This record gives sequence, C-alpha cells and structure tokens, in this order.
Amino acid sequence: MRLGRWAVGAVAAAIGAWSAMASWAAEPFAGQTVYFSSSTDPGGGFDLYVRLMARHIGAHFPGKPTVVAQNRPGGGGLVLANYLYNVAPKDGTQVGMIPAYVLLEERFKNPQAKFDPDKFIWVGNMNREVDHCSVWHTTGIAKPEDFFDREVILGASGVSGGSYMMPILMNEELGTKFRPLLGFESNAKRNLSMQQGEIMGQCGTYLSSIKASSMQDVASGKLRIIWQMGLEKHPDFPAVPLAIEYAKTAEARQMLEMFFASATVGRAFAAPPGVPDERIKALRAAFDATIADKDFIAEAEKAKIEVRPATATAMEPALQKLLGASPAVIDKAAAILQQARSRGEKQEQELKAKAGSQGK
Repeated sequence: MRLGRWAVGAVAAAIGAWSAMASWAAEPFAGQTVYFSSSTDPGGGFDLYVRLMARHIGAHFPGKPTVVAQNRPGGGGLVLANYLYNVAPKDGTQVGMIPAYVLLEERFKNPQAKFDPDKFIWVGNMNREVDHCSVWHTTGIAKPEDFFDREVILGASGVSGGSYMMPILMNEELGTKFRPLLGFESNAKRNLSMQQGEIMGQCGTYLSSIKASSMQDVASGKLRIIWQMGLEKHPDFPAVPLAIEYAKTAEARQMLEMFFASATVGRAFAAPPGVPDERIKALRAAFDATIADKDFIAEAEKAKIEVRPATATAMEPALQKLLGASPAVIDKAAAILQQARSRGEKQEQELKAKAGSQGK
C-alpha cells in the first residue's frame, strides 16, 4: 500500500510538473516584469518611442506581464548595448532600443564596445527613419549641386552625433563642402540658429523630427529640405533626391549605405543573445500585434510620433547593409571618423574655454 501511495503521489507530482511546464510554454511571461529600455534620458526621441511601446505591448504578451519603461543613457547608446549583451538576463525580460550606429563601434574597434553586433536578437523596428540635409531659405541654396559649389556651415550636436559625422563623411566620399560647427545640441536650437543667421542648415537629423516640429516652415518654403540620407526615400518627400545618388564609386556608395542603414534600422528593439526561441517568438508576436493595435496607432498619431514599422524579418536587408561592409570600407571609415573626432574634440574644448571665459 505504501508503494501504491508513493506511485500515485509520483504520478500526481509528474502531472503537476507537466501542467506547470505546459502553462509556462503557453504563457511564458506570466507573473514577470518585462523591461523596455531607452538609450537616452527621459524626454529624448528614443525614450518617447520606448514609452509608447511599453504602454501598449503588455496587452499582447502571453501571460500579461508587467511592462516597465526604463532609461540606460550613456556613451551615445554604448551603455545600453553593453548592458544587454553582457549583464541582462537571457530570458526575454530585457529588451532595448539601441541606436543602430552604435553597432558600428565594434566594427571600428572601439574598446568600449563590448559586444558582437551580429549576435543581438532583433524584435522589431518601430520606425524606419531617414536622415536629411536642410537649409534656411536666406542662404540661397536650393538644390543638391549647391552643396558642391560653396561652403555650407551646419549646426552639429557632438563629435559622436550624426549631425557632425555625416557631413564629414559626405565631404570625403561625395565632395561636398560642409563645415559642421559644434554647440547646437537640438533640432530646435539649430532651427532657431538658422533663422538668426548663425548657421546655414543641418544634416543628420531624422525627417520624423522635422515632421513633428517644423512642417510649417517646410510648407512656407522657409526651411528647404535639399536631400535625403537613407537607403530609400521617405514616402512623404518623394521629390527630394537621395544623397547616395551622388556617389561616384562603388566604395563611396557602400560606405554611405553602411551609415545611412543605421537610420533605416531606426527605432529597433534588440534582445540579448541566448534568449530561448519560444520567448523570442513571443516577443516578436507581441511587437507585431502592438504596431497593428488601433489604440497604439491612435496615441502615436495624437503625439505626432511617426510609426513606419518593420518586423524582425523585414529588418534583415538594412542590417546587412549596416554590418556587412567590406573590411576595406570599414577601415577607411574608421580612419575618417578618428580624424574627425580629433578635430571635433579640439572644437569642443575651445567652446568650453569660451563659455568659461564668458562666465567670468
């Protein structure tokens, strides 16, 4: 009888364990907290996208977990990338929106990039971005050819930002005559400085930001969008040419495609390598359901947050452009950017010294 009771107990325990495993498989996130992280401080563009997703995706997760938005700023995105790759649990409860250009830091042998960009697992992209160059109407610049004929003074944020690096790369690969000046941290500040005549324009800002803040100036003709910096045109600006069309060599085109692809990857979420397949499937399914959710779409439209999403599978061509450049192109880009950063750091020091003397 004792043996019979033990057998019955063992069977019951096995059934209970099987039921728990079946429940876990059906609802793998039940009772857990899933964290969606931004690489910027609260209020930044990436933060706005992350919080929008976090407010809606919980309803589409199996098991209805708690979803929390958090911020891990620093290093232009390196802090978040390193955290996800090396520290975050490998169970699907930590995902983050990494700026895609940060992935190139490993290719450029930056010792602070402690990750292999090929091993991140992609969940989906909230917006396929397109960079651009625009100028104020008083400059007299009206077409791309003008960028090659005269010096164009641009406002830029920091030495690692697209508004500084992109113009320098285009100077090297296309022959433009851009001169980026640091100290213009935001799109709003650059726009005001254009109107005041301090600078002539800006390059390396997402068109989604222009749509959210400056379309009145675009419609009136005061702000002129001269060309787009992307793998394809933004559908709202079909008449504005692509900068890449001005590449004269295959090497120049490949280098620009590498950098412009970072915008196409845009607002994408990554998970650490090693997350189980069933959890990746659940994350991707929840993402795909959220971007089709009418409440999500309505909030995005009300907040003027552009959403042109892509599934994890649809992201693959842009990721290949971003991470698949030849060693020769990567080495040349790294050398250009190193020289640019050295010049930019000197400019930043001069700005700090000037600000300090004015403070006195």
